[in-house]
Amino acid sequence: VKAFTAKRAPVKAALLDQTLVAGLGNIYVCEALHRARISPERICAAITPPELQRLVKEIKVVLAEAIAAGGSTLRDYRSADGNLGYFQHSFRVYDRAGEPCSHRGCTGTLVRTVQSGRSSYHCPECQR
Repeated sequence: VKAFTAKRAPVKAALLDQTLVAGLGNIYVCEALHRARISPERICAAITPPELQRLVKEIKVVLAEAIAAGGSTLRDYRSADGNLGYFQHSFRVYDRAGEPCSHRGCTGTLVRTVQSGRSSYHCPECQR
């Protein structure tokens, strides 16, 4: 936690840094940040303790849902046993640029940006 909150990097870049947080991929980071209502561009050092707790909770929820759904199938991905994943049908933000935000009461439209060469999807209205 201390290493994460001391970083002067954007939160999305830190979450994708496998030396800091192991096992998270681009899709799940976008989904967890959206659910936690944290902008992928926020600097880690600016994340408050309650926001960090909410983010950790949402990461766990997203990963549990993804595992239960067999992962996400994009293009030609298959699990080790050859099955397709189905979590992509539950995406709230990933690959949904131009669609309305799914958060209750939010009137924002999802956008795609590029961070560190990776697509990033978020709602500029409710993710701050």
